[in-house]
Amino acid sequence: MSESEKSENTVVDFRQAGDKHRHTRMHDEKDAKIEAMRERFAAALPDKKTPVKDYLKKKRAKKKR
Repeated sequence: MSESEKSENTVVDFRQAGDKHRHTRMHDEKDAKIEAMRERFAAALPDKKTPVKDYLKKKRAKKKR
């Protein structure tokens, strides 16, 4: 098979590709939110070592109750 025949026979599943890109975008958005949260906590509470982690743990614990 030549390269042009391979490209003609290639099937692109847009649903899978869309899911992959959506997952990547959502992950990047979450990282950005956490980074923004980390910066806010650092400005408000500079003495704590893990303020974001502590906040998220507290939030998860509250949901479990």
